Amino acid sequence: MPETPAPAEAIPGGVAHPDTPPTEPEPEAPAPKPSEPDYRALYEKMQADLDATRERGQEAGVEADELRAQVAQLQEQAMRDRIAAEYALPPVLAALVQGGDEDAVRRHAEQLAAVAAPKPLLGAGGLTPHAEPDPYKGLAEKLRQRRYGI
Repeated sequence: MPETPAPAEAIPGGVAHPDTPPTEPEPEAPAPKPSEPDYRALYEKMQADLDATRERGQEAGVEADELRAQVAQLQEQAMRDRIAAEYALPPVLAALVQGGDEDAVRRHAEQLAAVAAPKPLLGAGGLTPHAEPDPYKGLAEKLRQRRYGI
């Protein structure tokens, strides 16, 4: 026959009646023995994690190499653009500047600038070949040379 619990036991936080005989606590079940971890499974999991990490490291190394190559290419292009701007090359000729180092790029830009420089106008006449030359045309140049010594 099941025992009926005392009112103090049936109501959580209840108070036992003083005439109620104390109940003996039930013996606790022994704690389960901790089982040995599966070292083989742990080793295999750690090995898989290590392999995945190594693969990610290799991918990151390849990506870093690609980025370094892009940076070097952009730096080289920036150097070419800067030197082309120094020689006032038009964009069409600036795109043609080549060279492996800065000195070679400068030499090539200088050659392109010499080709691209405006050619002096031939003749001293007006619009027609038989027209009289403008008497004041050379005057401004002579004054500039005297004043600035150029």
